[in-house]
Amino acid sequence: MSDSAEKVYLSFHKSFVKENIPYIDRSTGEDRTFNSVTLPSDTVIDGRNVGGFQFSPLYVDPSKYDENQRVVPLLANREVWLTKTARDADGNVLLDQDGNPEKETLKVMPAAIKEALAEARRAWSQQHSQERSLQERAGTARNGAGAMHREGDRLSDRDIPF
Repeated sequence: MSDSAEKVYLSFHKSFVKENIPYIDRSTGEDRTFNSVTLPSDTVIDGRNVGGFQFSPLYVDPSKYDENQRVVPLLANREVWLTKTARDADGNVLLDQDGNPEKETLKVMPAAIKEALAEARRAWSQQHSQERSLQERAGTARNGAGAMHREGDRLSDRDIPF
């Protein structure tokens, strides 16, 4: 396999991926579509938080293993341009001289994005696993299900109050 064919596969929850966004090509007038991926918050590349930055991959595939995941194949030797609308300290969009929103642009390699996503997932998992153990969460679920069952028994012998 040559270097130009090597790929890096990034996986995202479907809530971070927008697929087949329609637009009209200005030069041809054709109806076309594009994809957009937003990086999750707390994604850090080279010491900079790039959460909220977006890029437009050519392809987005459903995951074979989880229907809520999307897989984005990227060429390993090609930079990804991450963009984000620039904002001031109050959160207002900054405009350029023509009145268009200013964009911050970063160029990063796909492997750096993959590493940053893996690290962010690890940190999230560690933070949330320390909150409550699996046994505590299962006990809470059992108690809730039992309460729902008991409530259902009380309502089943009454008419529906319309």
